[in-house]
Amino acid sequence: MRVHIILAGLVLLLIGSASGTVVEKGTDAQKSCGLLVQKSFRDQDEARFAGACEGMIETAMLFAPNLPAGVRACPPAQGSILESAKVLLQYIDSNPDRLNEPGITIALEAFRDAWPCHGDDAGAPGGPRPKKRAPKKSTQ
Repeated sequence: MRVHIILAGLVLLLIGSASGTVVEKGTDAQKSCGLLVQKSFRDQDEARFAGACEGMIETAMLFAPNLPAGVRACPPAQGSILESAKVLLQYIDSNPDRLNEPGITIALEAFRDAWPCHGDDAGAPGGPRPKKRAPKKSTQ
């Protein structure tokens, strides 16, 4: 439930200005991130769409490491927005049936698949298992 609240908050953050530049669904993410990757802005509207993708990507990269283990992602600390947009577009190409889902959800899942956090798959659904400690040596 908490994940849904966080994702809903992220989506609300991404709702664009009155001009209609919004990354609401996967189709919007595909269009806007495609423009960002191609760097081909023919007019101000296309530049706004690319900027909307950039904002969504930055938001997803910022929040991804702090989400619960099942949806958490650990993008590279020095990763670029452009690289992340390419990861998202590849994920969309591989999962065209997801285009009607929220763009931020698809971005987080794309990042999770591309950059899983180490240890998230090591234990129970709640996260990684605690490390086993060696018994203390006797000093006698």
